[in-house]
Amino acid sequence: MKKTLIAGSLMITTLTIGQSAVALDIKPTGFVDMVWTLSDGTDLGKNGAEGRFDTTGELDVEAGLKEGISMRFDADINPGSAGGDSGRLEQIYLNWAIDPRMSLKGGVFNNNLSWEREDAPDMYQITHGQLWDIWNFSTAEDGNNLAGVEFNYQIDKVKLIAGFLNDLGNVPEENSVKIAGEIKAMPDLDITLGLITQDQLFENIIDINATWKSGKFLVGGEILFADEGVDSAFMAMVNYKFNDKLSGTARYDLVSYDSAFLAEDTSSMTVAALYSISSNLFFNAEIRFNDDSNVPPAATAPLSIGEGDGTTGRLELLATF
Repeated sequence: MKKTLIAGSLMITTLTIGQSAVALDIKPTGFVDMVWTLSDGTDLGKNGAEGRFDTTGELDVEAGLKEGISMRFDADINPGSAGGDSGRLEQIYLNWAIDPRMSLKGGVFNNNLSWEREDAPDMYQITHGQLWDIWNFSTAEDGNNLAGVEFNYQIDKVKLIAGFLNDLGNVPEENSVKIAGEIKAMPDLDITLGLITQDQLFENIIDINATWKSGKFLVGGEILFADEGVDSAFMAMVNYKFNDKLSGTARYDLVSYDSAFLAEDTSSMTVAALYSISSNLFFNAEIRFNDDSNVPPAATAPLSIGEGDGTTGRLELLATF
């Protein structure tokens, strides 16, 4: 309940400030996301039990405080019908643009070392893949977010990133270090690679992901290596835009484990169709084939990777503003 009150108070305060202090250049955005799980052959209900409607939303607010300094917070809103808190802060940080090439960010913010993004409007399917689950499990902050400071430096077509963070698993008196780079290899090819440390769980994680665009095609790929728990993981995705309204996506991922409890690899194949009803309203459909012969499956505690073993199907209605 405390998180709900905090998120609600922040939104009310923001709206009030927006009316009385327009000079702050406040920019609110957000979305409402409703997902209907038609079928859950895994019987685990990790991403929604069969027949269930799940609705979430988000209010994002960004404001320029003074020249070169801005703040942002993203408030996630959930009905809480399954119990627990119905609101949390996904991101809350200050950013200082020191000059056109350098910036310093501090607070809680998204981790760029993952091909998939957290929020529904940034996804090509309804559910996240297994590599996202690895990152999400490794970070104590929900949604693969980091807490600390991050320095960015742009050198021509390469952005260098260095972060000093709270330990990803919130281990007391420990810190994580992040070293990464974003490379514009070609006009249609973007590559992100980096290393992040942590004291426990997966320990050091190396991630390389890339996006290539050509005509109506968008291709994404990611490779992940960890010192403990997970040996390696791989994801490949292709999206084809049939026209201005309709696109289709196929994603495959595979995880190999370094664990006495998970002897078998897990994989999933996801096929999705995305239809744009208008510039701010979207309809999506997804069917996902999961292969996990481990007992218990990797989708259960403690790792929570994948959906389990079986086929799932979902429909989604997404509105943005």
